[in-house]
Parts: sequence; structure tokens; C-alpha cells
Amino acid sequence: AKACPTSSPGQVGSANQSAGTKATPLSPSRRPDVSLYSPQGGVALGPDLDSCSTSSTEEEGEANQEQDVNHRGPADNRSSKSVVKRTPTVMLDRAGYRLSTFLAGLIYHDGRLTKRIVELARDPLSYFGNLVKDHRAFTLEMMSKHSTSTELLQEIRQMMTQLKSYLLQSAELQAMMEPQHQYAQDKLENIVEAALCKSVLKPLREPIYKSLEKLYSSAGTMKQLGQNQAIILSSTTTALGITTAVPEAPAMEKISVKLDKLHQEYSPQKKIELLLKTCKIIYDSMSVSSPGRAHGADDFLPVMMYVLARSNLSALQLDVEYMMELMDPSLTLGEGSYYLTTTYGALEHIKTFDQQRTATRQLSREVQDSIHRWERRRTLNQERVAQGSIRDFLTVFCPEIDVNPKTLGVFPAMTIEQLSEECAARFEQDSYTLSVYMDGVLQPVALTDLALSVKNSCSPGAYCFIFHPVG
Repeated sequence: AKACPTSSPGQVGSANQSAGTKATPLSPSRRPDVSLYSPQGGVALGPDLDSCSTSSTEEEGEANQEQDVNHRGPADNRSSKSVVKRTPTVMLDRAGYRLSTFLAGLIYHDGRLTKRIVELARDPLSYFGNLVKDHRAFTLEMMSKHSTSTELLQEIRQMMTQLKSYLLQSAELQAMMEPQHQYAQDKLENIVEAALCKSVLKPLREPIYKSLEKLYSSAGTMKQLGQNQAIILSSTTTALGITTAVPEAPAMEKISVKLDKLHQEYSPQKKIELLLKTCKIIYDSMSVSSPGRAHGADDFLPVMMYVLARSNLSALQLDVEYMMELMDPSLTLGEGSYYLTTTYGALEHIKTFDQQRTATRQLSREVQDSIHRWERRRTLNQERVAQGSIRDFLTVFCPEIDVNPKTLGVFPAMTIEQLSEECAARFEQDSYTLSVYMDGVLQPVALTDLALSVKNSCSPGAYCFIFHPVG
């Protein structure tokens, strides 16, 4: 009998994922209509760490220095004081070294766990590796079927969230974690997310962008962007509603480098980090003419439009939707979300820019409604995963084994009858039936049986689903 390709057994479990608590933003000095988080704040220093305390040897050294000072003359005292003053610096240097060593250790262990997860995702003999492989195959097959970019990207994000949900509760992840290194749940989720981005999004980045370009081109979006970009480039800053300084050539060069790097990234989170750095350059440039002044959203939006019009708008349009739809829902809070939605708003205003109308300095009602729909959509997706609507995959051949394989997404409640209807649509064959090929023979299956139950009852690698002519 002909051997069947390996198929991943079992059904992906569900895991409740509670949405992250929204972080309280810093209060800016001015809040015209939408809060603007100033990106120029520094990191607050916390209390001294226990590891920064001095050792007994260091304390004895300080005591000996004080005794020497009492037995010396004025000139020697001045010299000794300079030595004593340097001692805290030495202590801080040592404390800094200890802290950096500690942080380096954490980064090393995080990186090692991430690498192990990526290796698991590439392992064709593991269940998780098969899930990831089937996810990629299903995504590539379905890309051309989607009518909107939102639909395409949301399906990819939902599958990634389901893979993440499965892995976080799996024995496979527990087996690769070192007992001496325990992780908080949010930290572990971040590590798994980073690993999934590398194993899922990295190989899919190019096909995703090509599909997005095709969808935007057919909708006329890119043509509209190009036309309005030329109009904005010929407009004055006054016509755009700009009342602050704008980035000069050196700043624009830095912005261009950041946006080019952003475009090449495959990780939504890393893209957002680069977007934040870009917005900081813009914000700093706005402050050149009025140092110390806090700029609000109505100041920032027109300058953002000015900058984007001098950038690769087509690439940025793809990047913004890629970030908005593919980033982890738990990471959409705070500064990153604010600047991302502001960039989205600036792009939407460029699409609808009209020189004859008064320049807008605020997000339009249409753009705000679109952002609210995005936030609601992400919330619903998170709730759907929490409710256990976890998708598994089945590979079906047609009309015989090893011919024309297609990977189909299967939900827990899907019956063989429903799966057959899905196969009929995918293979464009109405008079075919679904059977299981096992032990060299085609075995019929009841239409009322659950597809995943049939899959789970078969030995891994010893069966295949085949959609074939009746009789």
C-alpha cells in the first residue's frame, strides 16, 4: 500500500486569553482632541537594587581611607578627598556591571527558549510543527480567495493566536522550559509571540505583501494615493494646516532610513518600535521653532501628512495595515497604538485630501469610526479565541492519494458532510465523496461524523482524506 504523508493528529485545545489591562498614559501638558504621548521622556530610575549593595571588603577600604585622612596634612587631605569622592562611582560601576550581567543572562535564556520554539515549529515530526506547516499551506492557498485586505490579514492573525493558545497550554512547551527559569505568564506569551512571528510571518511576509498590493491596486487605492501625494507635495505648509516647524533635510533622511527598515521587517511589534522612533524624530523637529512647548494631536497630524507625502506612500500603506491587523491584540495599548492609528489617520486624510477645503487638523469622523471598528474587531477576535473556537487542519487529496493536496481549516463541530461541501467548493467537484484511505483501501465515513473525530481515530501518518468520484 502507498504510504500516506504525515498528518498532524489531535485537535488544538483552547486556552482562555484575557485581554491585557490598558496602561494609563502619561498626562501631556496639552490635550486638544486626542492625547499625544510625548516620545521625549526618559526612563524613570527605580530604587536601588539589593545587588547594588557594597561588599564588606569595599566598606573596609572606605574605613581605612578615612583613618589615613586624619593622619595627613592639608595637602594630603585634598588628595584623599578626591579618592573618597571617586569611591561611589566605582561602586556604581560595579553595580551597573552586576545589573548588566543579570540582564544579559535573562536575554540569553529568553533567546534560547525562543530558538527552541522556532525549532519545534520547524520539526515535521512534532504535532506543533505540523500545525505550523498546515497553517502556512492553508494561508498560501487561501490568499487569492480573499476580497479584502482586512479579511486576509485577520484570518492569518486568528490562526496565529490559535497556535499561540495551543502552545501555551501544551506539554511541548513545558518540556523545553528549564525548571530553574520560571516565566510570568505575560513574559512567556511575549516569547511565544516572537517565536511565532519568526516561524510563521517571516516566510509569509513576501506572499502577504504581494497579495495586499494586488488587492489595493484592484481597488484603486494606490492610484488615489499617488495622485493626492503629488497635490500635497505642491501645497504650502499653511494649506496643510501646519503651525510648527517641519523636519529639515537631515531629519527627513533619518526618517526615510527608519521607514525603509520598518518596511523590511516581518514582525509587527518591531515595525511599531521603528514607527515610534520615526514619530520621535518628527516630534523633535516640530519643537525646533518653539523649544519646551508641548504639541498636541492637532499639531502632529498635519506635520505627519507633510512627512508621509515625502516618503514611500505605497509601501507605508501596506505596512500600516500589516501592523494593525497582525500585531498581537494584547500589545495594542499605549504609545504604539496611538502613533499607529495616527499614522493610519494621516494616510486616510491623504487619500481624501482636497485643496479646496479648509485644512484639517483633527481626525475626521470617518477615520475615527474606522479606528473604533478596528478596536472592536480585535476585541471580538480575542473573545472568540477565549471561547474555544480553535481551528485545526486537514489535508485532502483529489481525486487520489498524492494528487492535488489542499489544506482545509476545520472547526471542532464540523461534520464530514460540511467538510465534503467545503471540498466540493475548493476542488470544484460536485459529484465527489469523501473517504479515508487507510491500509491500502478507501474506507467510507458517515456524513454525521465529526471530521476531527475521524482524524483523531486514525494512527498518525497511516491515513489520508481523499475526495474522489462516487463509486
